[in-house]
Amino acid sequence: MTKPSAHFLDGAEYDWSKPEAVELYEILVRAYGTDRSMIDRSGIDRHRINFKQSPRDIWKEALEAAAAEGHTRKLAQNARNDRSITAYHRRLDRLLGPHPAPIEAAPPANARIVWSGQEVITGKQPTFLEMSFFHEGLRIAPSVVRLSTTSQDDHSAFGSGFLIAPNTILTNHHVLYASGRPMKEVDIWFNFELDASGRPLVVDKYEGDVSTIQGEEADDWAILKPKKPFKDTYKPLNVHPSKPVTRGDFVYIVQHPGGQLKKIGLVHNEVVHVDQSRVQYLTDTLPGSSGSPVCNELWQVVALHAQGIKGDPTKGPLYKNEGIRIDRVVEALTARGILDPRAQP
Repeated sequence: MTKPSAHFLDGAEYDWSKPEAVELYEILVRAYGTDRSMIDRSGIDRHRINFKQSPRDIWKEALEAAAAEGHTRKLAQNARNDRSITAYHRRLDRLLGPHPAPIEAAPPANARIVWSGQEVITGKQPTFLEMSFFHEGLRIAPSVVRLSTTSQDDHSAFGSGFLIAPNTILTNHHVLYASGRPMKEVDIWFNFELDASGRPLVVDKYEGDVSTIQGEEADDWAILKPKKPFKDTYKPLNVHPSKPVTRGDFVYIVQHPGGQLKKIGLVHNEVVHVDQSRVQYLTDTLPGSSGSPVCNELWQVVALHAQGIKGDPTKGPLYKNEGIRIDRVVEALTARGILDPRAQP
């Protein structure tokens, strides 16, 4: 007899793989933002949380701390009892109940599909991909890394990054800096992922040389080098896309969401906005994905993923993700001598 899985509110670790866990996280981010009163009311140790970061990162740390301390259910119950967020009560009731996962509505009993015609393109444009897409994706994925950081104030966090030149990792400024100061420790992990059989690979670990950290806060990029050279089997990603990214394109993100095993976002991945400095898209990410490469179908980097943002529901999606246009970052990297313009493929 199969043992039922534990309720996500009762685990000693917050299980980001469960949709109900992500749903609670989204509710808390939207309902409370940077307000820490609910965290204090639920008995969570505030010293485990860096309140100087974004609401998404605050609530990621809060939920992980709550799970470690056994306070996740209390936190959810306190939110349910909060009369100022009644719009979320029905969803919180379900999340607190024995069946917290969202349930899809069943089709009408008399629904019938009568098909008469040939196969068609069902969306606004074809979504076919050449098989080379998967081969190339597997080739570049090893160059995406998980970053584990410790700030000068001893706060720990995760981010993602990727190789852009030999022994040079690109990520976000907010991943490598806290309160304007560079991190005092950074660990770089290659191969934190599963192999084709679903077994963990042997992680290849490096210590970052924090004296090499440099970047620009305005465009949220920073670079880091290791204390010892990386293996030459890890190849830099192509940061010179052969075509500009445009609205309606599809983009793909290899990342370490929540500091977890490496994953790829490639569903509902349409680009919804492009301007001179930013690219916005619907591809999924989580805290810990910051610094990931946003790639086109040729696995050329078109943006540096930076954050999730709230949109205008009257004009499009309520939530979307945003990255810095890679050509803007490359221009700055080249001006500082970090990238050699002659190395352009």
